Amino acid sequence: MMSSQFNDEQPGCLEYTITHFKEIARQNRFAENNSIDHDAARCVICHADLIPRDAFLTYLDVITPCIKVRRPRLDQGLVDAINEDLALLGEDFRVSLDSLRQGDEASRQCWMDWIRTALATGLGLLSVHSPTSLDFDLDEEEDRGMGFAIEEKVQEILRAQLAGGLD
Repeated sequence: MMSSQFNDEQPGCLEYTITHFKEIARQNRFAENNSIDHDAARCVICHADLIPRDAFLTYLDVITPCIKVRRPRLDQGLVDAINEDLALLGEDFRVSLDSLRQGDEASRQCWMDWIRTALATGLGLLSVHSPTSLDFDLDEEEDRGMGFAIEEKVQEILRAQLAGGLD
């Protein structure tokens, strides 16, 4: 996450922003994140140019820990969330806690799809954070060559949920 290209203040801005949004996630107030008071001058979502790298990577670094706060472990709540998404998509298939723990391929793919959807939703909510926030689409970012970064974050969330904790 941290780059040697950062000056002394830049990692602090990124960490400040991650901490701010993790607290919003903890409070389940992400839908209203644009109305929560914060230090906009230090916010890398308000000012992506505070970090000298691709803004999409910064946004992924901010939203990933938020997902881990909202869904920190593989439990029945996560199973229910995955199955709700499958139902909304009109799918008949359902996952179970056992099928996910046992690594059933179809269930695991549903889990990874759920994580990807959570990333996309989170990025969408970040896009309305401020008038200067950027809007990212996962498919467009994949086309731009960022598929590796997306997959890395999907796997990071999956590992954290398997481990059952927050970092």
